[in-house]
Amino acid sequence: MPNQSADTLLQSFRNKVTRNIVWAGAITQLLLAGVQVWLVHYIQAAVLLAAAIVLAVIAYWYRSKRIPDVWRVIFMMLLTSICFASIRTNGAIGVYWAYPLLVASFFMFRDGFAIALASVVTIVMSAAALLYMPVSDGWRITASLLVILVLGSVFVVMLGRMQKLLHQLVVTDTLTGLQNRHRLNNVLSQLIHNFRRYHRPASLIMLDLDHFKLLNDKHGHLFGDQMLKQLAARLKATLRINDQLFRVGGEEFLVVMPETELEEAVKVAEKLRLAIANTPFDGKDAQAHLTISIGVAQLRAEQTWAEWINTADTALLEAKRKGRNQVCKAESYTPTA
Repeated sequence: MPNQSADTLLQSFRNKVTRNIVWAGAITQLLLAGVQVWLVHYIQAAVLLAAAIVLAVIAYWYRSKRIPDVWRVIFMMLLTSICFASIRTNGAIGVYWAYPLLVASFFMFRDGFAIALASVVTIVMSAAALLYMPVSDGWRITASLLVILVLGSVFVVMLGRMQKLLHQLVVTDTLTGLQNRHRLNNVLSQLIHNFRRYHRPASLIMLDLDHFKLLNDKHGHLFGDQMLKQLAARLKATLRINDQLFRVGGEEFLVVMPETELEEAVKVAEKLRLAIANTPFDGKDAQAHLTISIGVAQLRAEQTWAEWINTADTALLEAKRKGRNQVCKAESYTPTA
């Protein structure tokens, strides 16, 4: 669990909520089938039992992965049809199932699709109430369903915005505004997939600010933070449009370069080094001349993303060992997939 990215954890939570709702639907239909048997309504019991089996199969089959949208739609259509039939047969008693069904629709899908689905459920249930119940009762039920629809829609919109905000906070470094380690797993895994399936090269640049501790000791940590922010901005301005920049440590940064072979990555790394070394940085109370040490590694056959990062980090350590303010590339590259 700790090694999973924020994206993976969030999607896993959503999948779990959806599965639990489907399981709850299956159990509810099974209980209702039992009640219908007790009331000697065997046809209704058979329909409810069949629905319970379908829902249980869906929940079990997709117990460890995402339930496809088509099965979610089938789930909602099935329950809506049963609820409609219940209102037609039982009148006011059947209406009670419309409310949890409407609420569940907000959890089965996200954003606009959830609102659209809830609107369809509201229309169908309102139509059933107006068709098979006294008009005065039907309008009251319609009004109450509309209130739930409006409140639920507001909840879905606000929840969606909150999730996006929380996700942004999780995957973003607060000091520099760059992506952090939480996104790195997914990004590197995708590049490895592209390399193994389509033979698309990719390279990493691992860089570290030289003598950052001495800078903090001399000018203070606030000054050091200013330097890191300026460093991130200068690196980002120098990189190509498809390159991705991550802050992976205190003064350590990682550049992910898709569709890039080793020699090309070395050229970009040298541009980064010169962009930092050739122009001083202006702090609030002082000016600083900074340099960076850089390690470059191209993805090798059968490497995991952790091994790939370690290769770039080894090249970075070599650059530091040789005196800093220079670029070192990982040797013994094997291009075959």
